[in-house]
Amino acid sequence: MEDWQMTPEERTLKYERERKEREDKRKKGMKSLNKAQLRAIKRSHNNMRKVINDIEEMNDLYMSDVAELSKCFYDIGNEILLDNSSYWSYKDPDDAEE
Repeated sequence: MEDWQMTPEERTLKYERERKEREDKRKKGMKSLNKAQLRAIKRSHNNMRKVINDIEEMNDLYMSDVAELSKCFYDIGNEILLDNSSYWSYKDPDDAEE
């Protein structure tokens, strides 16, 4: 059934069910991380929060913030097995030619 065919109550139930499914998957994914991975993600998230706040509040960015972002980038890349190549040499697999 399409959204436009549903009553508001049915639509609400559908989207609540979908939201709950996404939340359950996220919780399961978080539980599957080891301590080092979780620490790298949380640390990086908090550092990004700080940098974004500084940029919004002061329209400025400190060099120490840049260093923290760089450390976070490599921490996440190493813990989650992502490609830590520099921006200029990184090849996005989603952009690969067929």
